[in-house]
Amino acid sequence: MSALRAVPEPEQNPTDPVLDLAPDAAVPDADASAGLDPRTDPESLTLCALMWSVDTAAAVRVADALMPADFAEPAYAELFSVIADLVTTGQPHDPASVAAVLHRAGGGQKDAPLRRALADVVTADTTGSSAAVHYADIVLSQSYRRSFHITGQRLIQAAEQGPEDELFDYMVQLGTAQRAAWKRLNTFRAGESRP
Repeated sequence: MSALRAVPEPEQNPTDPVLDLAPDAAVPDADASAGLDPRTDPESLTLCALMWSVDTAAAVRVADALMPADFAEPAYAELFSVIADLVTTGQPHDPASVAAVLHRAGGGQKDAPLRRALADVVTADTTGSSAAVHYADIVLSQSYRRSFHITGQRLIQAAEQGPEDELFDYMVQLGTAQRAAWKRLNTFRAGESRP
């Protein structure tokens, strides 16, 4: 384990997310989902389009390209995992099928936010065979930008608390990760599957 990874986040509660950088939030310090309308939120629209998509190739392309970490909203990330699993295994991935997976998994009251997010996503009202790909591109772009904020915070923390002899290698490691994220975004935009 590198000494840089062992440095705790300054003044951070262990249960808080590392960064809350939801795009277009009305208040910078607000919750990622606060004030976001599912009908205009690209994350919600991506999930909605995936569930209603009859274009199997587009659904598989989106499920292969995105990762749960690309979603700023944790409930949407979890829903994406369920939907992507259904898509990649060739099962129906409509709202009723997603709800059935959630129901079979149990969870009770702790899954109430997830069920509420599913209801919001289902009513986001997006249609069209290319909608899932279009909105996934926006989600991937926003995730790419958020990754720069996170990388910047990590560099600041390393500069303040990391061992001097590890700083350059750590910066190269972060830069390599950013280059891979840039390549992933461009690969998706070129219409290719993930390497």
